[in-house]
Amino acid sequence: MTEDDPLPPRPRAGPAPGPGTAIATVAIAIVVLLAVGIVLLVQEASEPPGGRPGAPATPPPPASTSTPSEPPSPVPTPPPPASTAPTAPTAPSTCPAPAPLQLTVVTFNIHYGTGHRGRLELDRIAEEIRAWQPDVVLLQEVDRHRPVSGDLDQAAVLARTTGLHHAYGGNSRNTGAGPRGNAVLSRFPITASTNTHLPMAGGRELRGLLHARLDVSGVPVSVYVSHFDHRSRRARRVQARTVAQLLAADPLPKVFGGDLNTGPDSPPLRILHAAGLGDAWAVGEGKGATVPADRPGSRIDFVLHDGWFTPLQAEVLRSAVSDHRPVWTRLQLQPPPAC
Repeated sequence: MTEDDPLPPRPRAGPAPGPGTAIATVAIAIVVLLAVGIVLLVQEASEPPGGRPGAPATPPPPASTSTPSEPPSPVPTPPPPASTAPTAPTAPSTCPAPAPLQLTVVTFNIHYGTGHRGRLELDRIAEEIRAWQPDVVLLQEVDRHRPVSGDLDQAAVLARTTGLHHAYGGNSRNTGAGPRGNAVLSRFPITASTNTHLPMAGGRELRGLLHARLDVSGVPVSVYVSHFDHRSRRARRVQARTVAQLLAADPLPKVFGGDLNTGPDSPPLRILHAAGLGDAWAVGEGKGATVPADRPGSRIDFVLHDGWFTPLQAEVLRSAVSDHRPVWTRLQLQPPPAC
């Protein structure tokens, strides 16, 4: 555009809005807002109780503490069905330990009932046993039907004259005479017994291990008795190892005793101690020597026990018949739990 061109005409302004127009505009806005509110209320009423799909669930409101004007009718709850099975007693949380028991145990080599002058004095052996009032007696050098010892079943005779139960294990291989072996006398019932021959291993006589299972006031207890070889050191070691293996396979509380023909610090005793057997003479006084009977200087007769037993007393007694002195012990048994 140049300075010589004429200017375009200006548009004319419209009339200014009056007050009626403003009122109408406000009224329309109010109507629109009311319509939107009504639509929202209708949508909320039509939604399911859980809210819009995908919306998080709203926790129920807490129960009112006010008293309603009309309480709802209670709905009766049906009783549980009666059980026909008996109710099992509730098991205790811990198994109570049984009360401890005490046993007096004697080991005694009776020299087949023959006294110092070579005469058979089995009746005096029975008197000595009765005087000691033992619960269990572990006997060695017990004969059965041998002419040299009166042709008697010595274990049966001693059981009858002392009023005790008995078990016997003979070990002789001589065909012309009866066996010589070990025996158990017991105030408690003997429920089973077995006799196992031990390896000779260079020894000159067949030896055995007699096992008797006792019912001690309802507690099963194993007692063992043996008489190790009196000449061969190797035989005694092998016999000790065999005994240790046999006792290790027995889960019951155990007592083992007998004439082991060896001292307390010897390899056979170390083998038995290593197998878990303690020496009841741990509570005895002095050396505990048992042979020779008139003037004992060596300890070769033993009462051993496993960990279920605790020795309380141990003494060496006198015998007027045998060439050995017997060993008397009092042991306390803590029975295994019954449950």
